[in-house]
Amino acid sequence: MANSEKSIELLAFGRALRNFRKEKKLTQDELSLYSRVDRSYISELENGEKAPSLLTITALARALHVKPSALIEDYEREMKLDT
Repeated sequence: MANSEKSIELLAFGRALRNFRKEKKLTQDELSLYSRVDRSYISELENGEKAPSLLTITALARALHVKPSALIEDYEREMKLDT
């Protein structure tokens, strides 16, 4: 799927997730281990190919030691960059 075909919302969430992961100096493998979310699914999220469920957002936030709302706030900031 080309970037032009991907939802700007999913791309924005993916950037937010990647920002937090890199800020915490974690690889996708490490985040996968700590969150129990498959590494390939984390990659798909970061690339805007999949939409996370509430349970996935919660698991990722817990592994990143942030509130789920922090992920959503960063997503909202990323959305403003796209508009």
